[in-house]
Amino acid sequence: MKKSLIVLTAALSFGFAAAQTAPATQVPTLTDVPAGHWAKDAIDKIVAKGIILGYPDGTFRGTQNLTRYEAAVIIARLLDQIATGTVTTTTGATTTVTGDDLAALQNAVQELAADLAALGVRVTDLEANSVSQDDFARLEARVEALGTAAAPAGDPAALDALTAQIADVNARVDDLQANYDGLRADVDDNASSIAALNDLTVLLNNDILGLQDRVSAVETTIPDLATRADLATLGTQVTGIDTRVKTLESAPKVSFTGNFPITYGSIGLVSGTTNFDVDRLTRRTFADSVFSIGKDCTNGAGVIQAYNEACADTTNNFIALSDFTFGIKVSNIATATGSLTVSDAVANFGITTAAFTALSGSVTNLPNLVYFKNATINGKVAGQDYKVVYDYQNSAFTFNDYLFNNNNDYEPVNYRNGAVVTLNATALPFSPKLTVVAGNGYANVGGYGYTVLNGNYYGVRAEVNPYNLGTVGLNYAQNTGNRSAVGIDANFKVGGFSLKGVYDVSTPSVANPAYNGVGDAFNRSQKAGYVQAAADLGIAKIAANFRAIDPAFANGVAGMSANDTNYYYNIAGNANGNAYGANTFGYGGALSTTLGPVTVAAFGDRASNYVGDAAAYRTTYGVAAGAKLFGLNLTGFYNNDSRDVANAVSGSKRLHADTSGYQQGSNSYFAYNSTFAYQNTALVPFNYSSTYGGVLSHDGSAADALIKGLNFTVADAYFYGDAINDFQAYGSYKATLGGLTVTPFARYHAFNVPGNNGSANTITEDGTAARSYNAVKYGVQVTSVPLAMIGKPSVAVAFANSITTPGNNIAVTNAAKTELFGQAAITLNDIGIAGLTPSIGYAYYQGFNVASATVASSASGGTATFSPTADRFYRSPLGGASDPYSGGILTANTASGSTQGVFAQLSYAGIGLNYGMFYYTDFNNRNNNSVAQAFKVNYNINF
Repeated sequence: MKKSLIVLTAALSFGFAAAQTAPATQVPTLTDVPAGHWAKDAIDKIVAKGIILGYPDGTFRGTQNLTRYEAAVIIARLLDQIATGTVTTTTGATTTVTGDDLAALQNAVQELAADLAALGVRVTDLEANSVSQDDFARLEARVEALGTAAAPAGDPAALDALTAQIADVNARVDDLQANYDGLRADVDDNASSIAALNDLTVLLNNDILGLQDRVSAVETTIPDLATRADLATLGTQVTGIDTRVKTLESAPKVSFTGNFPITYGSIGLVSGTTNFDVDRLTRRTFADSVFSIGKDCTNGAGVIQAYNEACADTTNNFIALSDFTFGIKVSNIATATGSLTVSDAVANFGITTAAFTALSGSVTNLPNLVYFKNATINGKVAGQDYKVVYDYQNSAFTFNDYLFNNNNDYEPVNYRNGAVVTLNATALPFSPKLTVVAGNGYANVGGYGYTVLNGNYYGVRAEVNPYNLGTVGLNYAQNTGNRSAVGIDANFKVGGFSLKGVYDVSTPSVANPAYNGVGDAFNRSQKAGYVQAAADLGIAKIAANFRAIDPAFANGVAGMSANDTNYYYNIAGNANGNAYGANTFGYGGALSTTLGPVTVAAFGDRASNYVGDAAAYRTTYGVAAGAKLFGLNLTGFYNNDSRDVANAVSGSKRLHADTSGYQQGSNSYFAYNSTFAYQNTALVPFNYSSTYGGVLSHDGSAADALIKGLNFTVADAYFYGDAINDFQAYGSYKATLGGLTVTPFARYHAFNVPGNNGSANTITEDGTAARSYNAVKYGVQVTSVPLAMIGKPSVAVAFANSITTPGNNIAVTNAAKTELFGQAAITLNDIGIAGLTPSIGYAYYQGFNVASATVASSASGGTATFSPTADRFYRSPLGGASDPYSGGILTANTASGSTQGVFAQLSYAGIGLNYGMFYYTDFNNRNNNSVAQAFKVNYNINF
């Protein structure tokens, strides 16, 4: 009975939690409720809700009777909360008291009443069957009388039986008395609570009646509301609309896009006759390339240039009214059976200018001719994904490193009008990825003229991934009338082990004498292949390779691979990503291990030309050991590079560096300041040379860097075969201060040849000419975000100075090569007219004893200007791809002059207005001075 009452009270507190008299943080802890008591959870709940707070001494007194006063407090708290119609839950949230809640409470009260009624029946039964005290006294007197001496003798057996009956009666009476006392205590304990609950029931019934009145009021408004039938009708309509929307979404769609650029203007001389480049002045500003003629110029020398800075801009007209392109996009197309679908397809068209390059490579005058530029189709066939890509001039595809490698060539080197189809053939065994290419190719005028693809070409590749271990590709390629090729390539990786290899066989279509069967054709074919294996064992890395590449694969000829073709007459090299260059036969290996901050690395490589001539063999190896800590990396190294046949003059087999040997490919030869690791395993500074020394560097981006943003390197390499010492120290620092990003840099380089003062060449043991020289370079770049001031200006300021002096002294002499560059630009981002942005800039360049002051001859495209790894600005022999032995030979550099200019731009709503005045001054001959004026308007219409 006690349990029923406590559970009912807990239910009341859960549904109608009364407002507590103290904050949640002041809920009392009752000390006399044991942790395992069956009613503890209910008691904790009503105490937490403030229904019962316990006695001042912190006790609950669970066995003590509830007084009418205490019941009144509990009921009052409940009534206060019920009167507001809301309760606060244990989480602090507020909820509304509903009719269902009240009904649940009433049911609980009725259940308790039923329990009490049953208890009353039990008490009545006990009262009806109990023995009174008077009856018991008379019975006891009779028993005592039987046992007195004056009583007549009785039957002993009968007396014993009677005694046993009396004892049994006594026991039953004791049990009944105990039950009766317990039941009476329950009735007494709960009487006041029952009375309080009866009062509460009356109040709840009144609330229920109130809720019923509210329901009746709502029911009277039902005629004005939608009926279930109305809702069903509306649901049917919504379903129909949803079906129609889905139908429309899956229906074929057609859209149009277009681009119509309008450009007008020119840049030309207004004084003088010397044309010059202005790209160096506007680079990295708002006017970058605005007045540029671009690359591909010849400068009258017949050699196509690779960089904008190498082309004179002051003879350029900016007129482009017919470079109009437009496209059509369709989607959601399917056959009646759905076996072939097109999820999306895009086709782009253009309108030719007056000079149009036809598919044959010839240039004809076909103005305003609409031509098909490119197209892309994606979809499914029989549930398998496919993709079709067409391009009228630069169809991009690659099979492997040496075969049909045509996805990254300059310009392009080889024009390809064709299509590429890929299909994920999941319905076939091993789910191969199939690639089919077909088209027509012809040479670009910028290449060396190598026959890479000429005429119709086609090919197919099947690539599988057996058991998810890696890929295997089978290839066939053909260029009609030129050559055909087959190949296989694989790339596996399992855990820390990897294996990669390529083998291609290319057969010319025409042979003299003619092929005598398949075997003869195979033997006379050109072949390219390599295998690379590597293992990452955790504490150590191991790698090895073997390669043999026929010389016919040079410039992509045998592999029909334009990526491997030198462009711009070898000024820019080629774009290949091959592991090894052509005409090589060799092998090598590498090992590295890292123990905490300490790293040890070693590599070795031996190679010759493809036929393995003894005189061509070269051997190189290197070791390095270093440690990293706090962003610092200290490394000591030793390298050796030699050939099998001694130099005829010096008698030495040693090479100071392998700058153009049979290692060439992807960084597999000497590159100054290179961070190339042999087969991605062993990083040895100054590899592929005969040097020893040390390098100390700091990485400002490292998590444990001593100074964030500070990068520096101090390196000393000793070319021990020639006793030449090469020392360099360079670095940069990047910091942001109040919206300004400041990046200063500096470089010092000393190249000392014994007994050489820089005035003449010294021929070293391997026959290379060298001179002593010193180089100093420094500068700073400052840029800003829009500043919080009038006009919200953003600024860019840059300055750099470079001095290279032959000899062992740093002092500038008449023979020194110097370059000075300064630049400043400002843009007003908010002048009160939305979208209107004015900008103005100024730049100055001067050079003494340079190859040319009018144009650059940069092997780095002008990017070396602010690089601390390079000695010079626009010609960078020491920026990662050059031989330091040549850095001091400046005798051919006799030009001195300057270019400067002021340029401005006004941009509004996609319209650009540009103006500039540029000046060239020849320090050697003032008659060559020139002034150029530039004006350009451009607007791009997109739809």
